[in-house]
Amino acid sequence: MKKVYIYKIFERFWHWAQVLLISILMISGFEIHSSFNLFGYRTAVEIHNISAWLFLFLIIFAIFWHFTTGEWKQYIPTTKYLKAQFNYYVGGIFKGAPHPTKKLVYNKFNPLQRLIYLGLKILVIPVQVISGFLYLYFHYPVKGLELQSLEYVAFVHIFGAFLLLAFMIAHVYLTTTGHKPLSAVKAMITGWEEMSEEEVTDRVVSDIETSILKSRAQLKSTEEYSELFQVAINRAGKKVGINSLIDTRFKQAIENSGAGYFSISKDGIYNDVNETWFKLYKYDSKDEIIGQHYRLSRTEEDFAELEKHVDKVLQTGQTINHGEVKRICKDDSVGYHTLTISPVYEKSEIVGIEGFIIDTTGQLLAERELLKKQIRTDEELKKQETKKTK
Repeated sequence: MKKVYIYKIFERFWHWAQVLLISILMISGFEIHSSFNLFGYRTAVEIHNISAWLFLFLIIFAIFWHFTTGEWKQYIPTTKYLKAQFNYYVGGIFKGAPHPTKKLVYNKFNPLQRLIYLGLKILVIPVQVISGFLYLYFHYPVKGLELQSLEYVAFVHIFGAFLLLAFMIAHVYLTTTGHKPLSAVKAMITGWEEMSEEEVTDRVVSDIETSILKSRAQLKSTEEYSELFQVAINRAGKKVGINSLIDTRFKQAIENSGAGYFSISKDGIYNDVNETWFKLYKYDSKDEIIGQHYRLSRTEEDFAELEKHVDKVLQTGQTINHGEVKRICKDDSVGYHTLTISPVYEKSEIVGIEGFIIDTTGQLLAERELLKKQIRTDEELKKQETKKTK
């Protein structure tokens, strides 16, 4: 699991301030409604009124923050994966099924959460605020609008309170459904949430995609500036200490290549190999290779020969086609391959070597069989010629 920064400071402050104020409003409100006696009626009314004003100010700041940061996009309703999300909560969550949606830049909430949170923001909370202030400050009768009583207003306000209470109970329950019971609560306190490597990859892709789209929107013609844009992306990658997109695609191509790729430090230690390489050597994973010296797959005679070529590459910077070499596999079997060695540079200094191997074992064995067959044929012909001369 990897930690990813998901929730910003204001987002966390806004969340916990809402929790505190809504809880205070509920406790004081139900006491005003005579459900129990805790603070006393007068004190409960004062607490409720002050909390209501603080909650209104928090709503105003939250609206401003959502629209200036673009976070309002989190609440755009969608029917995509809605059924899958419902089925997940109904049964899949109890069977250990994977979550149908992932947390991306503008997709922190699943489809059900979007609908519920949007409903709270545009229906329940506004109704609570309006009915609450009507109940508090409306003096009737007023010219043009006369109410015999505030009974219906109070009913709406209490009904909204029960909806909020139901939401909070469900919300608290769902926070315990992460990979750990308190992981979601911890994430909302620290801002950092634990995710799988696949989820982190999707999150990073979403971050990059969002940033690129924002930058491209500033260009008058994206086609006209496409080459310039690619250069800018690569420069930005180098500045923040990551490989460029071109390097990333190159690495992906190497990883999926039919040739075996290796990278060795100046000290002769394996830094990286691809899947083809460790399978040719009959290892189970690259973890068995990384950190080992490259002499492990050679006899003393073959290693001395290879070492000369490696030293030449490190000293001269030349790329050498070593030709066909013999390899000793993990199970002590023998294979053959061609070998290319190239220097690896970092800030104009050679820091290691890398190259490719192409398996020739099958070809070599076939050639040997053909040679044996040819020898047998030649011997047979000689025997026949000898018989004829006799």
